[in-house]
Amino acid sequence: MSQIITTDDLISEVRSMLDEDNRESVTDAEDILPALNRAQNYAANILSRHYESPLLVKKDVTTVNSQMEYDIPEDAFEQRIEKLEVRINNIFYEMRRIDYRDISLFENKSSTSIPYYYVIIGTRYRIIPASNSIYPLRIWYLKDPLPLVASQGRINVVNTSSNYVIVDNVGSDVTTEADQLNSYLSIIDAQTGNRKATFQVKNVNGNRINFKTSPARSTVLNIPIDTDMSSLYLNDNSTEPRRNEGPTITIEPDDYVCVIKGSCVPFFKKPFSNFLVQYAIAEIRRKLGGPAELEQRVLKDLEDQVERSWVGREQTLRVKKVNDAWDLPVRRFYGIRS
Repeated sequence: MSQIITTDDLISEVRSMLDEDNRESVTDAEDILPALNRAQNYAANILSRHYESPLLVKKDVTTVNSQMEYDIPEDAFEQRIEKLEVRINNIFYEMRRIDYRDISLFENKSSTSIPYYYVIIGTRYRIIPASNSIYPLRIWYLKDPLPLVASQGRINVVNTSSNYVIVDNVGSDVTTEADQLNSYLSIIDAQTGNRKATFQVKNVNGNRINFKTSPARSTVLNIPIDTDMSSLYLNDNSTEPRRNEGPTITIEPDDYVCVIKGSCVPFFKKPFSNFLVQYAIAEIRRKLGGPAELEQRVLKDLEDQVERSWVGREQTLRVKKVNDAWDLPVRRFYGIRS
């Protein structure tokens, strides 16, 4: 079992390295957490350029007849698309990205229903030509890591039939006020930092948190609010209500509870946890007016480690086919010529 690292651990390590116990000059919520989140954004940007696999996800998109534009997923890192494919006879074919200046060369009024190209326009992508609902798409993109927030308790007991959990210690941010954002809590996987489910708090009795089976809202921050702990299903699309199909999810002891706005477990472990801590230390030392030269040198070394995270892993570089003369029938790029 891998070591569990939480946001609280990172905050404690930052304070220990700073040797700063003054809660007035350096606060967890106003100073350390924002610095850790800026560090995570920086680390994710490095990953996206050097080793994108840890952030890579895919999503199936059902096309609408004659519709050309679709939203880039809200959780896409930097609103980027890595690859777009269309499914034809249960085989996926890669679509070719073109520049918006060349749209007029490819758009036409023909009745073809298979999209060949796509172009990014703002926060949407446009497929050309328009597809009908027969040919769905598959989009590959990098998932933006959830913001880091403080833990509100580690789960000790799960009672799915009565819709409650018992944690080691209920955090101070938890509220039962229905109109408050912090009345919605997410269950976080202790190993991956992924959100398993999100519920609305009904009441708190000691360290027992009871969840509502009829929440006030069905979605909050475009996150579906769950009602039944005994019937949870994976849904990789956070902008749609959870569907009662697909792989099931189980809430387990040692999972964590946090407010809906983020996750209390970093998405990637070493060397990223060290990087997050050192980045926060360097920022806060500058704020306090102290010398930060040593921290900056250590931070640069850790940044180099992050950039080299791909070293020793399986390589994916390959020669890419660009000429149909070298095509094999099973690899034919459907009708597009170089």
